[in-house]
Amino acid sequence: MVKLIVFDLDGTLAALGRGIVPEDLVLLKKLEDAGARIAICSGKPTYYLCGFMRQAGLKAPILVGENGAVIQLGVDLPPKDYHVAPYSQAAKRSIRLLREAFEQAVPGMWYQPNEVGLTPFPRDEREFDAVQGCIDALKDQLRDVIVYRHCDSFDVTPEGITKKSGLERLGALLGIAPEETVAVGDGVNDYPMFAYAGHAVGVNVQDAGRVDVNFAQIGGALAYLLAMLQKE
Repeated sequence: MVKLIVFDLDGTLAALGRGIVPEDLVLLKKLEDAGARIAICSGKPTYYLCGFMRQAGLKAPILVGENGAVIQLGVDLPPKDYHVAPYSQAAKRSIRLLREAFEQAVPGMWYQPNEVGLTPFPRDEREFDAVQGCIDALKDQLRDVIVYRHCDSFDVTPEGITKKSGLERLGALLGIAPEETVAVGDGVNDYPMFAYAGHAVGVNVQDAGRVDVNFAQIGGALAYLLAMLQKE
């Protein structure tokens, strides 16, 4: 029985920088009405996810931010139920070291307001190259961190914190097992949650072997999930 459905945000539940389209939001609410808890698991911080989801109209949305580092139940601010994953002092030092190097190499670059990790947003290809150059130059000094390069940003995350670890902690909080969980995503940072969940649904995933079923658009995935729940 499916008790929890976890969606990546950008490129999955919504286009990058866009909201959920109305017809998909209708299906999302139907999934919740059918008995599934709905969670968003994203590289974005929970503060961003809170603003994104507060007008979605879901009864009890769950926010998993910073690639699994932070969990918030509900969209209240300040949050009533909020959990930050522990991570090492070595990771904290590495994040500080990179922040200092980025600020020197690329003055004025914007950083996502994270609780745990570091997410710079370079403005052009030159700045992307400068950030990558800092990462490459410091690689022998970095400890306990993982770096993801995206089309618009970099994510520096403490080692051991992934979307999989976030779902493990969420499952423990809710008393929901992996086999009762569905993960829906589109990119490489979603692969860990695909590995965790009992059922993995892709939205235009390039490595289709990572998922049980793959759809070109989120609407097809939502309709598939609703049919799955209605059969149970």
